[in-house]
Amino acid sequence: MTALLLLAGNHSLAAQGQRDNPIVARWNFHVENGAITEQVGGSHAKVKGNVYAAKGPVADALQMDGYTAAISGSPLAILDHPRELGISVWIELNAYPWNRAPILDQRTSNGSFFFGVDATGHLVVKADVGSEAVSVKAVPLRKWTLVTLGIVNGKADFAIDGSSILAVTGEPSAEAQDKAISANDLLIGHVRTALLPGPANRIHPDLPVEFSIEGALSDLTIYRSPLSDAAVLSLLHSAAPDLLQPAPWPELPRWKDGPGSFGAFYTTLRFDPLWDQSRRTAPDSDVVVRFDDSPVQLIFWQGTNYVPAWVTENNNWYTDEFMEIFGHPRCPYGEDCEPMSDKQSRYSHVRILESTPARTVVHWRYALSEVEQYAIGDASTPTAWGDWADEYWTIYPDHTAVRKSVLWSTAVEREKTEFQESIVIIPPGKTPEDCLNFDALTFANLRGETKAYAWQQKSAAGLQMPKGPSSFPEPKDAVIQRVNLKSEWKPFEVVWGDSVSSDAYNGEASISSFEWWNHWPVAQIPSSGRPALAADRAGHTSVSHLYWPAYQKTDTTLTKLLLTGLTTLPAGQLVPLAKSWRSPAQLRAQDGVVYDYDAAQRAYLIPANLPMPLRLTLEGSADHPIYHPAFVVTGWTGEARVTVIRGAKSEGTARQGVVEDLNGRRLVVYLPIVAENAVEIKIERP
Repeated sequence: MTALLLLAGNHSLAAQGQRDNPIVARWNFHVENGAITEQVGGSHAKVKGNVYAAKGPVADALQMDGYTAAISGSPLAILDHPRELGISVWIELNAYPWNRAPILDQRTSNGSFFFGVDATGHLVVKADVGSEAVSVKAVPLRKWTLVTLGIVNGKADFAIDGSSILAVTGEPSAEAQDKAISANDLLIGHVRTALLPGPANRIHPDLPVEFSIEGALSDLTIYRSPLSDAAVLSLLHSAAPDLLQPAPWPELPRWKDGPGSFGAFYTTLRFDPLWDQSRRTAPDSDVVVRFDDSPVQLIFWQGTNYVPAWVTENNNWYTDEFMEIFGHPRCPYGEDCEPMSDKQSRYSHVRILESTPARTVVHWRYALSEVEQYAIGDASTPTAWGDWADEYWTIYPDHTAVRKSVLWSTAVEREKTEFQESIVIIPPGKTPEDCLNFDALTFANLRGETKAYAWQQKSAAGLQMPKGPSSFPEPKDAVIQRVNLKSEWKPFEVVWGDSVSSDAYNGEASISSFEWWNHWPVAQIPSSGRPALAADRAGHTSVSHLYWPAYQKTDTTLTKLLLTGLTTLPAGQLVPLAKSWRSPAQLRAQDGVVYDYDAAQRAYLIPANLPMPLRLTLEGSADHPIYHPAFVVTGWTGEARVTVIRGAKSEGTARQGVVEDLNGRRLVVYLPIVAENAVEIKIERP
């Protein structure tokens, strides 16, 4: 048995020997015929999974995807009982591993050796069943770093870029220990057996996962004894200086060219090359809704499993979630059934139904599935449909959309399904505090009364419960929520119907002032809850839930409506918009006929074959204001001329489009006017 102890400070182990230090093994990471070559002995190590050739500071490098990438080769006698050795490796971590991941992991009948990185970026070394050493300092992210390890007489010393670092010794942590496995091999970069993501006591569900280093390795070398200070400096000086600069953090993808013609567009959004290369998705599978008067966007991206997100002018992302069920017996295995769990977008997909200058309609369909086996909620047999969702997003040029959420379910408890959660998506390299102000939420009622709610700033390190509001009791009868992102444009919601309620999100420990997880978006691990341990991955924070009545019910469906969008207005000034949708002004024809208003479209419906011109009156008032009304006229061909005869000034040009399907043509008109009095409108053919 070899027990590793630690010597701290000034590279004392390396100073013991300036003698000749032969290389025992070196891997060049150039893949040929599915293997890399160990250059001293000439043996081949098999390469599996998603790996990609890269350029290292001094030699070829291999990028590993963080999940499937694995290298396995023949064991080395020097690692069985490492009383004296040295190791050097160039490593570039895109993110810290989900738990301990090996740089080198050898297991034979004669002994074992592990040298790797833990879930917070600290170096770990352990031999046989003895104590382990863990560095106090973490390996930097997104830059090539030279890591060295020296062992003499069972005593270990780490260094990062030539600087010796302190470490602590002790017994191996329980979550890092794998089961006793009979093996006779050496692994590079990939865990020997599936492990729970760290911290294991905060994970749900309790599913061990296979994973690898997420980043690149280059020039992994084992020496007979520790490297001298001069040898380490020589390695550093041999590196290409341009490759030692930190790489930028990947940004959440958006249409880069700013405002453009309003509408919905298929596209391919690029995130991070390492992630993009691993996807099995056809080009033009993402959808971007663009606006012509501001740089904000609405994005349906495969990295969020097509969960739609409002994107502000400075690329802050926000979503109103999706439909979700959880627990036994509705969700198989008792966890969360939701599109967030559909990591490979097996069920989730998006399509554009309509896109004209007046409005665009996007359809998002998904199953409420769980994360382990992709099983669908409330599906009692393999042939049962279970719970599915269709969401229809009707988006207008004023950065506002109606979200019509249709749940397909016959479950007895279907009305307990969650339809909304206020989620801020956090990009890699940032924290919730970078994206969201502490006074995160403001609620308003239709009387214009408002109340803001704040979270307390975190003062201590580590995982702790956030200190936020326990509820949102004021103002009474609130139906409007505004989310205070650190941006000019802020997300908002207006709920449909009465008996509206809400609750605060403060249930799980976090390293942030807000709850913060990184099992979604982008991540491919089968998890419904993994707290962020660093700002290394894309993640999300949640601050509230909204609950409101159904809009429609059938034996097989339950439908709810939500008005959502981005605004530069305070919450109280959203009242006219909210009233115009919840209690719209009547639309009367010249002969007194009242036309229907469809809240699911935020539009008035006008039948076909009416005498021309159409002279219409919107009976606006303070209780039934007019705010950017839309009209859908069936049976219309060609263009239209729209005129406001009296009662309101236009805030812009009327927009129109003709949509054709198998049922015929229809005219869609969007009219940017605001009024609290009667307004007369004329629609005619030119």
